[in-house]
Amino acid sequence: MKRYLIIIISLVLLISLDLPAQYPGENRWNVFEESRINSLLPVTDHECRLWGMLTPGGYSYSSLRAHLQTFRDLSSSNPDGWGLGFYTQMVKGGLIPVIYRGMWRADEDFMYDSCAVMLLNNLSVSGIGHVRNTSSGYEHIPDPHPFLTYSVTRNFSMMFAHNGTLNKPTLINLLGDYPQINHYHYGGDNINDPNHDSDLYRLFLMKWIDEHPFTHVTPCLKEALVNLTKEMGDDLSYNFIMTSAMDTLWALRYNNTLSYRRESSGENYTWEISSEPLSEEGWISAANRYLYVFTSSKPVPDSILIRESEYGMPDESGIPVSFDFSFQNPMITSDLNLSFFSAQPRVVSLQIFSPNGQIISDITTIKLEKGTNSLSVGLNRCKSGMYYVRVTEGTRTFTKKLVMAF
Repeated sequence: MKRYLIIIISLVLLISLDLPAQYPGENRWNVFEESRINSLLPVTDHECRLWGMLTPGGYSYSSLRAHLQTFRDLSSSNPDGWGLGFYTQMVKGGLIPVIYRGMWRADEDFMYDSCAVMLLNNLSVSGIGHVRNTSSGYEHIPDPHPFLTYSVTRNFSMMFAHNGTLNKPTLINLLGDYPQINHYHYGGDNINDPNHDSDLYRLFLMKWIDEHPFTHVTPCLKEALVNLTKEMGDDLSYNFIMTSAMDTLWALRYNNTLSYRRESSGENYTWEISSEPLSEEGWISAANRYLYVFTSSKPVPDSILIRESEYGMPDESGIPVSFDFSFQNPMITSDLNLSFFSAQPRVVSLQIFSPNGQIISDITTIKLEKGTNSLSVGLNRCKSGMYYVRVTEGTRTFTKKLVMAF
């Protein structure tokens, strides 16, 4: 009896491992049906589903538990494995990553529920989840998401899950020799396999982080994504959720769906992100082609428009955008830093209004060059609250809300 118990435990551990590349060959897969073993061609439809959360320590256990069960049920259309990861506190201090993986569809794998409970009971900062459609890699390899990646130039690690389809040859060109510096660890044969875009994607983002070791992670991600869209085009799907051992969760919506919700815990906030709402109330749809940055101390996420200058990304209607502007929201410093995108040189004016219509700042002439332009406006006399930023060009007016949270 004891021998059978050891065999069962060993099989469960094997399923949860990320099988390494140094054990190639199909002989180890002879327990799987031939149709799965031979499914080696990339799939163009990449409908994997993502989930993530960030917490200061307090959250509704029952709500999150129900949401993880709903997320599990999405495996009916994403049947090729699942992954859950989180950062947990060590006894002697510090955080370590923990990852569980399953080969079978989550709603038919008894391990998923027990691992979801362990995640909620033990995470200290953040968690991440993924249910897989095999366009992310070979069908007979356990779900490799979430990918765990360590920086080679700073004390930083990330868990990463991707929902989308990218052009692999372009990613390989952008990576250069970086996979030799920060190992390429997917369970396939080698870097030339045709369908490992997710693994290369997380390496590309970490490459940008490693090459700019004195820049905060968020601007590194923004610049990496801007350059990626310049090389790849805007008709692919780049969605991802990324967590770390720091009080930050990053989520990109780029051509796939993404929603988020917030729970209050005293003065802090718990955030939950998912490919789609996991309950009937409280979810907000993320704007397309925006990188969201969630922290537990802010009541709203920072949102960063991903657009390459001189590129002219389409808006939701598919019509190329010729002009737009963005800024950090909420604003947490006395300087409002604006970024303008213009497909051609133009002159605009800028006004900032209080809720009662009082003009706080009025700049009548701003000359914009083709591409991306920056402008800083000092607002040190303003109090916390809601304001409006209005940009006018000729007869056209663009107005956006601004939250000041000094």
